Amino acid sequence: MIQSVIAKNLIASYLCANYRIGAGPDSISLRIDRYSKPLAKLLISSGQSGAAIISAYNPYSRRLSNEKNCAAHESLRNFLNRHSYPIIECLNTDPADSWPAEKSFFVPGLDLNTSQSLGEQYDQNAIVWINSDAIPRLILLR
Repeated sequence: MIQSVIAKNLIASYLCANYRIGAGPDSISLRIDRYSKPLAKLLISSGQSGAAIISAYNPYSRRLSNEKNCAAHESLRNFLNRHSYPIIECLNTDPADSWPAEKSFFVPGLDLNTSQSLGEQYDQNAIVWINSDAIPRLILLR
């Protein structure tokens, strides 16, 4: 088994985080390794068999200023828009409140390899990958 350079406490935080797709009453709250019926419906309605949740916030889990995080988030948005990927805003939160909320994007139709490359391009430790079984999985990148 390949060992990750990511600290075990960070991995534990990623595993416990809440990943919320969208806002308001129609938002979908996800947890890693837990099936989500609303997510399954979203994948079907989007006509996609997979998706990713990718953030540009806090590269390698080093806390940046709100200004720098927002600029990185907009850079990721621009990249996804230039490549015509559909996106839905997400908010990733830590139930223990050790980390501030992080914005991200739910990107239906993004394959695993492209998702990993994009996460690496934005210096992320991990992404969330979802295939047709509608179970979000944590994919470590380092």
